[in-house]
Amino acid sequence: MVFPLLLALSLSVDALGIGLSYGLRRIRFPPSSLLLLTGETFLMMEAFLGVGRLLAACFPAGLAEGISTAILFSFGVWLCLQGTGKKKEKEDSPLQSPSLCDKDASFSIEPKEALLLGFILSMDSFAIGLSAAASGMDVTLLPLFAALLQTVFLAVGAKGGARLILHPEPKESLWSLLSGGILIFLAILQVFGQ
Repeated sequence: MVFPLLLALSLSVDALGIGLSYGLRRIRFPPSSLLLLTGETFLMMEAFLGVGRLLAACFPAGLAEGISTAILFSFGVWLCLQGTGKKKEKEDSPLQSPSLCDKDASFSIEPKEALLLGFILSMDSFAIGLSAAASGMDVTLLPLFAALLQTVFLAVGAKGGARLILHPEPKESLWSLLSGGILIFLAILQVFGQ
């Protein structure tokens, strides 16, 4: 139970930073959009775990676990590099800066914008879903944990950000650094747990 909870936490840390960024811009999340995000996150994680189980069935158990740990570690390093690297291009698209999903500048995340944000937040879930399913650990609760934590972190971040005045505004990439660190920690735990 601890492993899927920590995985869900690593997936949701970005959501806290994005929620904070939205709150600082006074952009709010209507309940319908949060509910849509929760459902989308749950379904996408279930799908990624399903693909991971299919791939894991093609390899011997020991090899599948080794691949799973390597994916987890590599993805953690990649996220850390994203968080510490200096990007040359301006962050002017939702893929580079998810807080730009408020396309109509309404200061509210509408359902169609919530779907885009949910898709962007779930992209990290692909590698983690494959890795978790191949690890052989019980990750039945991972989709539920991921969906709930991501929604709660977005809402809490947005509420907290609306009450803060921060100069300069924290960069979304810093949350990638924290998320990557958690994944590296989990990969190391898997190595010593085998």
